[in-house]
Amino acid sequence: MATVQPRGRAFPPGSRGIRRRAWVRIRLSARRAIRVSGRGFRGWRTNTNEQRFQKETRDLWVSLDHLGIRGEDLPYTVLAQRSLSMTWGSFLSRGVVAPVASLIITTISVPALALATLNFAHHYGVDNLKQAAGFLYEQWGKVAASSAPGRDPVFAVVANMALLGIPAWVMWRTLRKGVFRKYWLTQRTCAALVRCAQAKTVTGIDRPDRLRQVDSLCRAVEWSIWRSHLWRGGMTRRSPRRGAARHHAAAVIGALHRELGRLDIEPDTSLDDLAKMLATIGEQHAAGYVAALLPAETLEGVTPVSLQRHALRESFAIVRGTVAALGSVLVLDHLLPVLGVRDDLTGWFLAGGALVAAVTAVGWRRVHDFLGVFPGL
Repeated sequence: MATVQPRGRAFPPGSRGIRRRAWVRIRLSARRAIRVSGRGFRGWRTNTNEQRFQKETRDLWVSLDHLGIRGEDLPYTVLAQRSLSMTWGSFLSRGVVAPVASLIITTISVPALALATLNFAHHYGVDNLKQAAGFLYEQWGKVAASSAPGRDPVFAVVANMALLGIPAWVMWRTLRKGVFRKYWLTQRTCAALVRCAQAKTVTGIDRPDRLRQVDSLCRAVEWSIWRSHLWRGGMTRRSPRRGAARHHAAAVIGALHRELGRLDIEPDTSLDDLAKMLATIGEQHAAGYVAALLPAETLEGVTPVSLQRHALRESFAIVRGTVAALGSVLVLDHLLPVLGVRDDLTGWFLAGGALVAAVTAVGWRRVHDFLGVFPGL
């Protein structure tokens, strides 16, 4: 008679078999917990994104109804909102994990690269490269130790700024790439449409405050229009199509300024016209028509914004931010020893003070956009 084998794995008797059975149960329980937690997190993220999408779509459609705009005419705007809502769930991994990982990689890779370069230069007899790599390897280990002999304070400040700047740059690039960067103009126009509807529903002495919010968001829309041809992803920075897109952006901003100028004359009518213009700009940008954000008949008789004036204003903003950052470093360099700040924290305070001063002087958007000046960023 054939013996019936028990289901599952067979374990030898004794204490060793008991330990093995317990270990297998622990592993199976851990795998089951990981699968359940993963499904739970994905379900929570999906539900959260869906709730956010429904709320934003509902607010937008209510605003469009107040402004007399049919939501069915904006299919690409709804798709853009759907794409944006499905990516906010990864904000934690993109906004925290990537900067921390870049900080760890920078801390480990710099001395490793310096040591490899030092060995290479020593093997092939390149004295200048050997001295530079040796200086970098030696000073990198003294960044955190303020009382270390031979510590270069200038190198310590530069290293601390790099340790702060690289994670910040990684976080900015990670959060702004993909659909965040691609549909940013559409997202700003949707927010401006909601503000326009709120301003239209308010009358009396409260309307100027609402109009100020509309004006503030339109400034953000204007800033995004200048970069819509780059952010949408249809052309490179050196594309020959960029000139036509920039001239069209100047004309669109001129038309936007003309409608904003009418807010203090005919608020109700101008809010409707401004809302239709913003809806068209967001829809065309989401559809990828960056050189046709507004139809030609809307741009007739419009005075385009000067490209040279815009470039000059941005250049002065960069100079102003640089001067503010350098000035804060000079002030903090004399102020921190008086306040009794430890030497190992001085570099962090100098780097943070320079960043805060630049953001205060020119705004966070211009500090972000300054990175786009460098090739490859």
